[in-house]
Parts: sequence; C-alpha cells; structure tokens
Amino acid sequence: MSEINIKATGLAGLTTPKQANATTQNQESKTTGVQTGVVTDKVSLTDTANQLQSVQQTVADASAVNKERVNELRAAIADGSYSVDATELAKNMINFEDQLR
Repeated sequence: MSEINIKATGLAGLTTPKQANATTQNQESKTTGVQTGVVTDKVSLTDTANQLQSVQQTVADASAVNKERVNELRAAIADGSYSVDATELAKNMINFEDQLR
C-alpha cells in the first residue's frame, strides 16, 4: 500500500466559523512555539489502485498500430499479391457511413 502525507495550513474542511474558532483556540493552547493551524492528513492507496495506475500507464504507452499487419500489407503490395475486393470495400464504406448517422 502506498502512503502520501499531506500537510495543509489553515482550517479547511471545517464547516462553521464556530468550529474553526474552537479548533484554533484548542491548537493554540496545546502548542508552544509551534506554528498553529498545521494539519497533516494521510492518504493511502490500495494495491488495486496501484495496479490500476500501472495498467493505465501500460495502455497509454501501447501503440495503436499493428506493425506486423502493416508490414504484411506492405510486402503484399510490393510483390503484387494484394488485391482489393471492390464489393466488400463498398459494403464496408456504406456501413461506416451508416454508423456516423
């Protein structure tokens, strides 16, 4: 589990001026020579959250292009063995246009 310590100054998060004033007075009475109003919070990330961050980074780093398939197509075009089925291409173009609507 990862832990993050956060230091915040002031009295953020207190809902009423009465609460803020009581807290300030309480802190001032307990401290001598120490800055008042300093609050330390602790945030812990679970192992699942750390794994999720790792997966997100892996996906972000992954290439969206299938380089192996691109190389196969380039080779087929270069040697003349690549052929286009015009009917199939037309159907795919129509289906794509229909999806945009």
